Amino acid sequence: MTAPTLPARPTLPPSNTTRHQPVSVVPGPNTAARARVRTQWLVLAAALTVLAGTLVAWALARAAARVDVVSVARPVPAGAVIDESDLTVTAVAFDGPVTGLVPAASREQLVGRTAAIALEPGTLLTVGMWADGSGLNVGERTVGALLDQGRFPSGTEPGTSALAIAVSAAGGAVPEGVAPMPVRILDASLTDHGELQVTLAAADADAIVIARLAATDMLVLVGLPVGSTPAAGGSDEVTP
Repeated sequence: MTAPTLPARPTLPPSNTTRHQPVSVVPGPNTAARARVRTQWLVLAAALTVLAGTLVAWALARAAARVDVVSVARPVPAGAVIDESDLTVTAVAFDGPVTGLVPAASREQLVGRTAAIALEPGTLLTVGMWADGSGLNVGERTVGALLDQGRFPSGTEPGTSALAIAVSAAGGAVPEGVAPMPVRILDASLTDHGELQVTLAAADADAIVIARLAATDMLVLVGLPVGSTPAAGGSDEVTP
């Protein structure tokens, strides 16, 4: 008896799939350079932080070396009474002792006094820029006069100083024994005819004489250098 013949086992075609081996990643040559650049940026950032801290400390130190003083807030004409709204406080830096300026604590003491010169906004007030509230110093009186053209110098305005001189009236004689008398201009304005209407501050001993000269048209004002304060008077100091 013949054994049965088994069919042939089919042959599978060869597989085209190839198994790939794992690939190792090797650091490239630029990795170290990048690390160095990152380190440099970190160092720069740290340096900038230190610099910013130094600048802040310097600014705070400068701010501490300042002092509050009185300054002018708005224009004040010479001869006008100083009002509280005319003044403000300004902080100024200083490297050494501050002299002449008015400390903020003395601001109220200036209210009611008279501006000796025209005060402009931003001006730091110093001793000599004001007079007593009435415009008079101790031992002074006011004298009013109306002077014709040619009997006063140009530039005669509040805050300036002059000498009161006796001259002869029309057809009259020059008064004898009347020496030049120092005066300060408290108020001055020109009339429509060019005359000068003026209010003077004069010493008590001279006020009556000057008033008589003005009344008899025998008064002439002679200008003095800017900053001269010949008229007698008291101290204008403000308590620090």
